[in-house]
Amino acid sequence: MSKKQYYFKKEDAEICYTMDRILSEMKADGVDELTVFEAYPYKENGIFWCKHDAFCGEKNEGICGKECRNYTPRNGKSGCCKYYTNTLYYPGDEILITLNK
Repeated sequence: MSKKQYYFKKEDAEICYTMDRILSEMKADGVDELTVFEAYPYKENGIFWCKHDAFCGEKNEGICGKECRNYTPRNGKSGCCKYYTNTLYYPGDEILITLNK
């Protein structure tokens, strides 16, 4: 299974999206062209991203875990939350997307 490619709508954005989502938003907004930035993955020790709440935190802060109202263990019992990831993304190459009419 290949990993999904993500894109930032702006170079200084914190959240990246799949191409399908960007294309559907362009169609909904009536935008014909949009410049996006490829998102390149990297791992940062001690830093995590919550996919549910869309925020970045430090592993030792205690924010992620059983105190979190959205905590859902991956295995259904205990342990790491299914929304937790230590893969972060930074913006890379600029890409122009054009919708075909």
